[in-house]
Amino acid sequence: MKRIKRIKSFKARKKRERSLLNEYEKRFIEQFKLLSIPLFMLHTAIFIGTMGYMLLSKKADFINAFYMTIITIGTIGFGELSPGSDTPQGRIFTSFLSLLGIGIFTTSITVVIRVLSSGGIIELYRTIRMLKEIQELKGHVILCGYNKTSAWIADTFKRRKVDFVVVDDNKLALEYIQKHNIKYFILEDPIKRPTLLAAGIKHARVLIANLEDDAKNIALIVTARLIRPSKEDLAIYTFASTDGTAEKMEELGANKAIVPNKILATRLSSYVFHVGSAYISDLLDRIAYGEEPDLDIVEYTVKADSPLVGKKLKEIDLRKKFGVSVIAIRKPDGTLHVSVSGEDSIEEGSTLILFGKHKNLKNLEKIYREAVHHEIQKNTN
Repeated sequence: MKRIKRIKSFKARKKRERSLLNEYEKRFIEQFKLLSIPLFMLHTAIFIGTMGYMLLSKKADFINAFYMTIITIGTIGFGELSPGSDTPQGRIFTSFLSLLGIGIFTTSITVVIRVLSSGGIIELYRTIRMLKEIQELKGHVILCGYNKTSAWIADTFKRRKVDFVVVDDNKLALEYIQKHNIKYFILEDPIKRPTLLAAGIKHARVLIANLEDDAKNIALIVTARLIRPSKEDLAIYTFASTDGTAEKMEELGANKAIVPNKILATRLSSYVFHVGSAYISDLLDRIAYGEEPDLDIVEYTVKADSPLVGKKLKEIDLRKKFGVSVIAIRKPDGTLHVSVSGEDSIEEGSTLILFGKHKNLKNLEKIYREAVHHEIQKNTN
């Protein structure tokens, strides 16, 4: 019984998770149904006309019968081409087919043009295809709320070639999204669970809550954390109006809540205090805020299974092997050691502050991750 209940619960959960995609598919089918009746009537008229001319010809001449039906219904009228159509019976049949077919033909064409020109069915098809593509993304970013700030963030992601999905229920945002050529976007309420699931939250690595309202951002954080509880598996960053609100957001599940006015004031103040070294200060700011596409500063935490544990910096020689420099080391007790040298040993739990080109840092991270994985497999065997 318990196993049956678990299976039913799993099926129900999967059904809910696909509800947004199913909703768009239902809308698409409803739009398509508008074409079903006129198209059925048109096909019926063509079938009756073709069969009628085939019977009149007494030779079952399908090609001529079909062609005669089309030019009759379409009011083209090239003459009596099908054998038997020039007889009294054939002309009576053609007359009734013309009266019946003209009405059906014009109505069908009008409905088809109206449905297609409205753009609804085409947009629904594109949305369904896009939602399916989003479900295939891994390690992407979900950007909730699209405004000027989000546009700057999106531009940085494009430069870094990071996959991201924009979610916003503001219909006016659509024009703004299309203007900036955003590949993946969902025009639904980002606070709702089905919307986040459709945005691929189960496979995302970062969610940015930028709804320009503290209450909405808090609701979004809570909803996201109910789906992905671990801060390590899914990082959530958001904006807050005050320090107090930022603390509450972090308590509720945000990895970091930023107060924009405070950040702006801090950044401007840094130029005042570093007038003599404006270039370095500006460079570090650009790197920290992702404005330098080629350079980056990252933190690499040395875990117990890392091949770096116990080695000196001169032994691993990251600068020679990867073109990456260690500019500081944060010790396990939290103290920051900035006067690094080749004689410094790497301890378990230390964090290396690395500086270099973005691609070199990625390459280093990949190689040491693979080395750790290989060591784990070796010990297991």
